Amino acid sequence: MRIIVRTLVLAWAAMAALAPAASAQQGEVLYLGHSAFRITSPTGRVIVIDPFLRGNLLTPTRYKDLAALGRVDAILATHGHGDHIGDLPELANLTGATVVAPFELANQLVALGLVERAKMIAMNKGGMVNPLGPAIKIHMVPAEHSSSIRMSAVKPDEKTGPVDIVETGPAVGFVIEFENGFRIYHTGDTDVFGDMALIHRFFRPDLALVCIGGHFTMDPERAAFAMRELIKPRQVIAMHYGTYPVLNRTPAEFKAALGDAPITMLDVKPGDAVRF
Repeated sequence: MRIIVRTLVLAWAAMAALAPAASAQQGEVLYLGHSAFRITSPTGRVIVIDPFLRGNLLTPTRYKDLAALGRVDAILATHGHGDHIGDLPELANLTGATVVAPFELANQLVALGLVERAKMIAMNKGGMVNPLGPAIKIHMVPAEHSSSIRMSAVKPDEKTGPVDIVETGPAVGFVIEFENGFRIYHTGDTDVFGDMALIHRFFRPDLALVCIGGHFTMDPERAAFAMRELIKPRQVIAMHYGTYPVLNRTPAEFKAALGDAPITMLDVKPGDAVRF
């Protein structure tokens, strides 16, 4: 069993006796605030999920400059809301990254001229793609949430007409399988739903990146139920909290709600990185 270790904490000392010898190559998960992450695979391929940085109060100042993210090979979008794709078009243009998105959202992004068709992979729940090579598998899984694009936000210089909101199909989550066998589940925005049990059965994620903020998604108690009873990952990182006043639930509440479940909650704040 591989154990994630925070780059700047002492938790490794307590866990080291339980872990096998570290691989010469490790991956990294960098939390950028809200639901945004930069994940670097053990062989150096870089995936960014739900890039919302410049308008995100919790994103460290350094990463409000998109160039500071460095190389990006793929961008995953869980749904079309601005707090998840706010910086996707510019980041894709800056880096040349392949964008992976649900079918309707992908087609809208292309139709609006925000992403080049040649750089877009449109897919749907149940599908798997490997644009970074056969050793890294990206699975699209269900989420319970809505998805739309606010036209006045993505086309501020154009008259949008009476309809400002364009529906973009279902929201999704992702499970990523890496070269070393490690599996990360990003819930996207979601409530708890019974078929999360199938995500556990099919993928058995090692690490889950879990929305906990409430109001628009699961709150800590529902998120803890989802992790404890359905997903059953080894470790979790809380996300999608604190960005707006209505997202007023906390990682401490999530940890308390997990109780004595055999799940380690990693204390990761925006700007922190963990390795796997």
